[in-house]
This record gives sequence, C-alpha cells and structure tokens, in this order.
Amino acid sequence: MSNNDQQIIQTMQDIGGLLFRRLTNELDIHEQIALDTWLSRQDPLSRQLFEDCADWDQLQSALRVMYSFDEKAALADLQKKIDFGVAADAPIVEITQARHKYRFYWIAAAVLVAVIGTAVFYTLNKGKTNIAALPVSERYHNDVTPGGDKAVLELADGKKIVLDNAGNGELAQQGTVSVIKSDSGKLVYKVGKASEGPAAIGAVSYNTISTPIGGQYQVILPDGSKVWLNAASSLRFPTSFAGNTRSVELIGEGYFQIAKDKSKPFRVQVSPLPGAGPAAAGRMEVEVLGTEFDLMAYADEDHQATTLISGDVVVRNGDKKMELKPDQQVVLNKQTSALNLIDNPEVETIVAWRNGLFQFHNASIESIMRQAARWYDIEVDYSGEVKQQLNGTVPRQVNLSTLLQILEATGWVHFRIDGKKVTVFP
Repeated sequence: MSNNDQQIIQTMQDIGGLLFRRLTNELDIHEQIALDTWLSRQDPLSRQLFEDCADWDQLQSALRVMYSFDEKAALADLQKKIDFGVAADAPIVEITQARHKYRFYWIAAAVLVAVIGTAVFYTLNKGKTNIAALPVSERYHNDVTPGGDKAVLELADGKKIVLDNAGNGELAQQGTVSVIKSDSGKLVYKVGKASEGPAAIGAVSYNTISTPIGGQYQVILPDGSKVWLNAASSLRFPTSFAGNTRSVELIGEGYFQIAKDKSKPFRVQVSPLPGAGPAAAGRMEVEVLGTEFDLMAYADEDHQATTLISGDVVVRNGDKKMELKPDQQVVLNKQTSALNLIDNPEVETIVAWRNGLFQFHNASIESIMRQAARWYDIEVDYSGEVKQQLNGTVPRQVNLSTLLQILEATGWVHFRIDGKKVTVFP
C-alpha cells in the first residue's frame, strides 16, 4: 500500500470519526469547523455520501432495507467489514487519473461501513448495560411457572373456601342455594324453588369470589350467567337475584355471558378508578339484558374498558351514558372521566386471556409486562427505555422464561430473572 493510500485511509478514518461524533452530538466547535471545511471541498456526490453517513434516518433506512430489520445480523456483518486489514487484501484498482474517483469511493464506502457499524453498535447498546450480551443461562437465574385455576370463595358468613384445593361436589348450602364445584372445576350456584318468590327477597346474602395474582376462575351465577375472572380479580354477587335487577360488583377483569331475562336487567358495577375524584365519576356501570362482553377495570391500568362481543349494553359513568353495539368498545379515561367510543377494537387481542393466550398488537413492553406480572406473580423493574411496540401470540401455559425469550427474539428487549423479580433492559 502506497503512502498516498495510507494517507487517504487515515483521512477517511479521521472524517469517519468526526461524522460519528456529529451523529452522537459530541462534536466541539473546532471539530465542527474542521468537518464543515473538509465537506465543503468535496464534490456534491461525495459530500452527499458523507452527509448521509451521519444521518440516523438514512442509516436506519439503509440498514432495514439491507438486512430486513435484523440489526444484529447487520452488526455482525458490518463488524467484519470494519477490519481495514481485511479490506486492504481485497483487489484494489491502481490509481490513475481516470480511475482515481472510483478508488476514492471504494475507500469512502469502507469508511461509511465502519461508521455505520459503529452507529449500529451504538444504537444496539445505547442506554444498556452489558446484560444484553450475556447468555440466557447467566441472566435467567430461575424460572417461574404460569398461573392456573385458583380462587377463594368467601361466603356470606365470612367463611373462606380455597377452590383450587376443594374437592368436587357441594361446598356449601346457603338457604336453599347450593354452592357446587363441578367436575370441570367451575363454581356453580343452584337455586332452589323456595328462593324464587318474593318471600326470598329478605334472605338474599352476598358471596365474593376472588382470584389471586396468578389465578383465574369460572363461576356460573344463580341466574345461569357465566363469568370468567382473570388474574387479580374479584366478583361480589347475591346468592339469588331477587327484585327487579341482577347486580354484581367487579374488581379487575371479567368476561361475561349473561343469561337473558327481559324483566331483570343485569348490571355490573366496577370499583372507582384511583384518583378519579367525585364518587360518581370514574366508576363504570354496565347494564345488559342478555349479552356477551369483556370488562377490564384493573387499578394499575389508566382506564376501564367494556368491549361488546354480542347483544347490546349501556355503559354509564355518573350522568354520562353510551350505548354499544357488537364490535364496539367504550373506554373510561382515568384522567378525565370521559367515555370514549371505539369502533372495531382488536377483540381477539382483548379476550385472548379467556382463550388461554397472551396476544399483543402494537403493545408497549409496559402493558405486556403488566399482564405478565398479574399472571406469573412477579415484580417488574425497568433499566432503560424500550420504545418499540410488539406483536405476537403466546400460550399462557408456558413458563415465564419461554414468554421472555420469545419477546427477546425481536432484539429490542432483554430480561433478567432473579427469583420473582424481572428486570427489563433495552
């Protein structure tokens, strides 16, 4: 390699370093002047090449086209090309007046690759510790099993029954109402005829079924309505529906299939949103006759939502009300207490939990990990920001490590498991 070649390469490396420092906003005033002066002396094509080299949007666009969004593959490939010793062994066109321009672009391209490689490395590791470089065996110190059918039933007299430990058959008798755990594990309420007349009104008592973090359960109410409770949820209901309405109270999330009874509307009240202000505000109430819907009202979410699958419902919040048709959702905003109607929500994603799935569509890592925390009974901590939104479907029956490794396959997020604590890294 001639002295002239070495000088050209050294110049390109110096300029590449300045371009990268500009890319990361680290140039001081003297370096900026030097770079601008050098760029001003180049022909338009050369100048554009180097300008693009220091533009994040251009770099990311080029990398995505070249590597189909696989930034890790890009980094691995580019790191090989950064080695100028290897590049120097490649065929080199002798410098002549006619070919000097092509040799310049070959060297410029090599420097461009070096700067892009550094930029990709910087992007992949920006704000990270070395955790992402560690193998799973060194980051996942243990595994966590998924949740399951777990719940506690509290009877009217205060007695509590752990349903996942209870045997099948009759669990309790409350007046003429039998409380039964079916062979399939469901909680079933069977009402005797003596409880159906006006004389039974004064005998009404309330039960509460609660699922823990990492639990779910199905209950068949005295009127035949079916309710699926998600993790960390509870449903308070009467042992028989006397009077003109059927009213229950929900905390958390439930999927409802309501038995039709035109003479008795079915009402679900949810707990007020934390910090919602007046008692009447921030408290969603859903009224139906016979329908199927999902109602989500977790305290750690910033909203409550009712999603209608079939039938008709009326959603109220204080003096505001909104009627829903199938494939519509109404959202109660925590900050404003406003009701917002959404047409054609992602119904499959919303009710995936009832079908034994995690399903994400343009979901933030925070929303995904809130679901994971409720199902695996884990504490989640964040070390750095993950800006990308994720999509995917994963069975809820898998261990935590499987879910996390599927998320890690995107290359955008990494995890560490320490007991019941999961730390999220970009």
